[in-house]
Amino acid sequence: MKELIVLSALGILSLVAEILQFRRIILPMVIAGLMLNIGLCVYDFGNNEQVFGMLVLDRVPLAFTILFSFVAIVWLLMNRAFLTADEHTSDYLSLVMFSLVGVFLLTTYTHMTMLFLGVEILSIPVYVLVGSDRYNVKSNEAAFKYFLMGAFASGFLLLGITFVYGALGSFNVLQLISSSISQFGISQQLLVIGLLLILFAMSFKMSAAPFHFWTPDVYDGAPTPITAYMSTIVKIGAVAGFFRLFSLVIAYLNYYEIVMLIIAVLTIVLGNVIAATQSNVKRLLAYSSIGHAGFMILGIATLQPSHAMATGTIIWYYLAAYCFASLAAFWILMLVVKGKEDNDIERFNGLFKKQPVLAVVMTVALLSLAGIPPLSGFFAKYFILTNVLFKNAIIIAVIAILASLVGAYYYFRIIIAMFTATPLDTDEIAVSSTDKTLLILLAVLLFALGVAPDIIFQFVLTT
Repeated sequence: MKELIVLSALGILSLVAEILQFRRIILPMVIAGLMLNIGLCVYDFGNNEQVFGMLVLDRVPLAFTILFSFVAIVWLLMNRAFLTADEHTSDYLSLVMFSLVGVFLLTTYTHMTMLFLGVEILSIPVYVLVGSDRYNVKSNEAAFKYFLMGAFASGFLLLGITFVYGALGSFNVLQLISSSISQFGISQQLLVIGLLLILFAMSFKMSAAPFHFWTPDVYDGAPTPITAYMSTIVKIGAVAGFFRLFSLVIAYLNYYEIVMLIIAVLTIVLGNVIAATQSNVKRLLAYSSIGHAGFMILGIATLQPSHAMATGTIIWYYLAAYCFASLAAFWILMLVVKGKEDNDIERFNGLFKKQPVLAVVMTVALLSLAGIPPLSGFFAKYFILTNVLFKNAIIIAVIAILASLVGAYYYFRIIIAMFTATPLDTDEIAVSSTDKTLLILLAVLLFALGVAPDIIFQFVLTT
């Protein structure tokens, strides 16, 4: 509960920073508050706190909270110039912090009401952030499209929750473990339809096929800092929310497994194949994000009921590997493109000659996203595929591996451009020492998670 209070307080504090005239120091205060939030999570680890039957703070939710708080700190440092460029600093930060409250609810809910509130509290600020470049037609279009599609998805989610309540007589997700637990009996048809509607709505939030069509346009139209935010923190919230509900569904109502497997395979294939045709780096990374969402759904769909917490840790590990690499990639994209509308791969031509540090870190990030050992992205996919093979779904594992090979192709296009192509211009790329240090830190984390993944599993599973 303390974590929720801290995040909410940071949002309110950011909201009044302009009125109380401490806007200049609000960014360091927010970063300090997020560090405090991480400390509280570590302190609470193993306590399994219950909050009025609505939320539970056991080990996996706290691990997700630590992850999104750390990613948020890095994102804030990455975008300090964007956030402090004009008089809207407090507006941006308040929207970001309130959306983090939504992410927290999605990682900890045990009640359908909190699932819906988490989705909406996360989504509404992001609709505004996507359209924050108000003089840019693409940004306005992206916000409008995201809002309309998100509203439809929220409608499906709410209708699904209503049907599930009609079937179980309760909003508590733990009721899903038994069809006889409800005093009102159970309507199997309502439960099936309700869970399918929720599955479709959460698939939209995760950018899973065939509900992914909004993703490339919104990612491309939004300001790049906000695209990075959606690709990482919003993704953490969507995946955590999906996992908390459907890990129970798969464990006790395993006939949903086939639907999730179909969505996962379709998402992996479409995301990687279409990404291979892109020359715009933002759209390429958007389709890459879709492919990675498919892998995470695949991990949840092949969950073993006796090892649900281990699967949660695998999903956490995959998210950590993906978020660190994605943050680094978008950060370098911002530095390379800076002030230009063009996000084409050619912008990376000869980057190694101009800024070797950026080229090396970008290479590490892309290799991790491609799943090349010994980086963490390789082991993230390895753990998922191990679950798949345990279920004897060999054909699905082969399809996922082949799709990953397609992914390696489009990542290597950028790497080859950085090291072998002739630069488009002789303009220098200004990079501060802070940016270089943080980018190197992300690259080190990608190596460290790859070299010692067992540390993460021991911390979450045995602490």
